[in-house]
Amino acid sequence: MEKKNCFLIGTIFKLHGYKGNVVIYNENATPLKLNDIDFLLIEKDNTLIPFFIDKIRSIKPHNLLVKFQDINSEEEAKKHLKSVIYLQKKYLLKKEKKTSIDKNLIGFHVNDNQLGNLGVISYIDSQTTQKLIYVLKDQIEFCFPMNDNFIKSIELKNKTINVEIPKEILDLN
Repeated sequence: MEKKNCFLIGTIFKLHGYKGNVVIYNENATPLKLNDIDFLLIEKDNTLIPFFIDKIRSIKPHNLLVKFQDINSEEEAKKHLKSVIYLQKKYLLKKEKKTSIDKNLIGFHVNDNQLGNLGVISYIDSQTTQKLIYVLKDQIEFCFPMNDNFIKSIELKNKTINVEIPKEILDLN
């Protein structure tokens, strides 16, 4: 893989647990299509080497928690500490692309991992500092912030958004 077709995400800056999980510092909090990523590229001796992913998720705006397929222990993970990480440009979410996705989410079903079906997205308010997703169920509407901490995945084919929203936020509505 050539660097010109890739972009720098950041570096592996610490280990997470003892089973080979690592935390990657995403230098610019670059928005990524996490569900689509099969592998990350680790730079070794000025060469980009693909490492396939078992799991990847955002744990903070600048941090990605990653479990690579062939790294199964703390010792193996330590070998990659401070390594520079790249990703193919096709996994980069462009801001204008993300905005059009937001508009297309109206009508999607919202499923909470704990509470089940919360309803259907009726409106997305972009006028506020934090975008708000309005959900309608049984003539009752509530809203929650459009935030990576709450939205766990978006399934375009099924028109479903999987979320984890604290009950306290739902009770505010």
